[in-house]
Amino acid sequence: MASNRVDMGACRNPSLNIRPDLARAATAITGPSVDDELVGPRGDWWWTGKKPTECPGFDAKAGVLRSLPLPSTHNYTRQELLDYFDNAWTTTEILFASLQTTDAFVRQPYHQLRHPMMFYYGHPACLYVNKCRVGGLLEDGVNQYYEQVFEVGVDEMSWDDLSRGREDWPSVREVHGYRKQVYDVIRNLILTHPALDKKEVGWDDPAWAIFLGFEHERIHIETSSVLIRELPLTKVRKPEFWPDYHPSSAAPSAPVPTEGADYPANTMVSVRGETVVLGKDLAYPSFGWDNEYGTKEVEVGAFRATQFKVTNGEFLRFVKAGGYANPKYWSAEGWGWKTFRNVKWPTFWMPDGPQGLHRYKLRVLFDAVDMRWDWPVDVNYHEARAFAAWRTEQDGSAVRYRLITEAEHNLIRNTRDRVDAHRFVPADHPTLAADPTRPASASATASPDACMLVGGAEAATFSAAGSNFQLAHGSANPVQELPPSEKGFYDVFGSSWEWAEDHYAAFPGFKVHPFYEDFSSPCFAGKHQLILGGSFASTGQLASKFARYQFRPHFFQHATFRLVAQEVDLSLYDAARYGPQNPIVPFYETSCMDSAPPHVGDGPCCSKHRRAAFTSTAVEEAASSKAKLEAAQVAYESDAILAQYLTFHFGPVDRVYPDLASETGLLAAGIDFPRKLAETLTAAAERCGALAGGSGRALDLGCAVGRSSFELARRFGEVVGVDISKTFIEVAGKLRDNGRLDYEAALEGAITERLTAQMPEGIEASRCRFLQGDACNLPPSLGQFDAVLAANLLCRVPEPAACIAQIKACLRPGGVALLTSPFSWLEQYTDQANWVGGNYKDGLPNRSADALKALLAPDFEVLEEGSMPLVIREHARKYQFITAHKLVLRRK
Repeated sequence: MASNRVDMGACRNPSLNIRPDLARAATAITGPSVDDELVGPRGDWWWTGKKPTECPGFDAKAGVLRSLPLPSTHNYTRQELLDYFDNAWTTTEILFASLQTTDAFVRQPYHQLRHPMMFYYGHPACLYVNKCRVGGLLEDGVNQYYEQVFEVGVDEMSWDDLSRGREDWPSVREVHGYRKQVYDVIRNLILTHPALDKKEVGWDDPAWAIFLGFEHERIHIETSSVLIRELPLTKVRKPEFWPDYHPSSAAPSAPVPTEGADYPANTMVSVRGETVVLGKDLAYPSFGWDNEYGTKEVEVGAFRATQFKVTNGEFLRFVKAGGYANPKYWSAEGWGWKTFRNVKWPTFWMPDGPQGLHRYKLRVLFDAVDMRWDWPVDVNYHEARAFAAWRTEQDGSAVRYRLITEAEHNLIRNTRDRVDAHRFVPADHPTLAADPTRPASASATASPDACMLVGGAEAATFSAAGSNFQLAHGSANPVQELPPSEKGFYDVFGSSWEWAEDHYAAFPGFKVHPFYEDFSSPCFAGKHQLILGGSFASTGQLASKFARYQFRPHFFQHATFRLVAQEVDLSLYDAARYGPQNPIVPFYETSCMDSAPPHVGDGPCCSKHRRAAFTSTAVEEAASSKAKLEAAQVAYESDAILAQYLTFHFGPVDRVYPDLASETGLLAAGIDFPRKLAETLTAAAERCGALAGGSGRALDLGCAVGRSSFELARRFGEVVGVDISKTFIEVAGKLRDNGRLDYEAALEGAITERLTAQMPEGIEASRCRFLQGDACNLPPSLGQFDAVLAANLLCRVPEPAACIAQIKACLRPGGVALLTSPFSWLEQYTDQANWVGGNYKDGLPNRSADALKALLAPDFEVLEEGSMPLVIREHARKYQFITAHKLVLRRK
């Protein structure tokens, strides 16, 4: 077993190297080397299966190998399957012939989030063996050690989940020998195994494992091409027999592009809404991964989408405008990734001059070419969403732009390319008449899949497919080159994948396939984004209309995006709150919503009932506020909560806090919080002269059982306590009238102790009156007050801004207010859209204290800011310790 060096320090994106042509020349490999056989063109020894020139799919005129169409799982021949196997196997070896020297095989990727290329050289062969053994087609393995080493890939949890990887990879020659052994085993299996005597292979058949191996290898042809694109140019060369880049790659390119000349203006095209039925029929005659099956009906509203995928030319405007330097366009996770990587432009742009000049080359698989401004930009999901936010601002749109959804993507396709194309097939379709037992959804004639009809050789001709897939070319293409769909959208399939807003999720009816249990289900957690439509490197099932693939949002694939804006009735929304300055995010349904257990995602969009990520209409806001108000009211009506508040307000201290009574510092300061609130507000009122005219009026919002109200009555001639809880108001009234109230306080488990809430001495309780009411909607008859107390209230009302407006309306000019809050924001009480801070604004943390002061600034002067501790007893041995933010204010 050879131990090969791994470059542990190569963590810089090689595309940041200026003048890649000079870099390659400066480090060119010269002189004899043990790696000579891995430098330059590969010799005949390299091919463990068929040579490219003898391989099915070889285009003799062009001298390249392209993909064959996806085979049917019905009525196939063994020769057809062998040809398809050879086509992928040799394509893998052509791709890996690009790697120059052993170092290219064993060096860790710069981002350290994937295995070195050596793993992917051995992995497809290993999986053929392992899955054929699981399916019962093979009894024994080929090399037990390799079938462990090369078995499991990587799905990093985050962009900073770095891995140093192993250093003891086998040599290239050793893995090459293993591949040769596996090739012979699988070839013999295809030619002789009785499992393929059946003319229809389905989900439950052992031979499904063979088809699984075919498509798994094709996945890694594409993903490996991305990893090779991320290697330094000094480590790769364009291999013989690989399809050439699109011819436009050699065309002249302007260093400073002009819209309309170097890249097209990207207008939006309207699409009417309709129902889309997602999911593939189990009886459809082609291989599918388990996530494709099941049925999901999605109601899609009307929307507009850009006719082209976003180009490098369009994206340059975002780069030049400082989009990578402004956090307001980025999600918190996206900004974290951007700053961690110090990204300043797309990862495959290579600077061709100093920063600020904005001259770039484009890294394609094995070379750097002049920037192709009319090709789709390769970015990750974070970058796509940041561009969408920036473009929303640039266009002054009242509706926030976003990316496409899986269901919407079906609506921009040709009808025959929809996954539910069978719904539009007439009942008298010849295929259905010929076999009435087979539904249209299971017919490749009634619902054709282009990847089964068109291979790379056909796709390379303009008229054959209209899509750059199946390795028709070795790169993306100009976005306006191929004909649009019947809806007017270009490159719906091929060229580059499209990032979608949907998380990767299971359809209703989903089942884990026993041959590959961890293919899909580990990623059903709201952490992976769908990509749709395939790329130039998508072959076989990857190019299928049913294909559903996913990556974490920081990952790179040959993937781009197009912008979407929903058609909405703006009159349904609160015009005072929303518009170009605060764009609406209308609700849209995604395929990940409400998946069946245990495959439920936890993302904010994974349920129709979790609307925090979307803007509510005015009617929805009112209904939500009403529901939350009613829920809050119910929450405070129980005997247990009443007892907790009575202990908090009235103690007695020596009984309620026996172990804390002798404490000093913050714990001591947190005891008797309601009394200290009243003292703080009274002192502020006296300092400011708010009581100069007499005894004055005080308002206690969220008064609970009334202790602060009673303490305010020591100095104020009239005190009004308001609370949403009917029980609290009734108890406060009884204490005012009777001076005391016995109650049962929790001691331990079901054990309680009898305590007495006693009115403190020296208080004229008759000055207090208590009203049940909504702090966000006070009756005008209350009049104005000299002082207002709102203690720990703002994060427990449906509309904090409305509550503050009520405080302003109730407080006379020159009057004082005391606001405290721990800012414990919960959707249970307040929709996230109504939180005052506690979220991200313009990509940065929006702390509640700062947001609250900004909200108050036009009408209030801050006299004092600080903290007030409080201690609440739950039972004899459990207390809540809270440090509430404190603001003492004067009304302007």
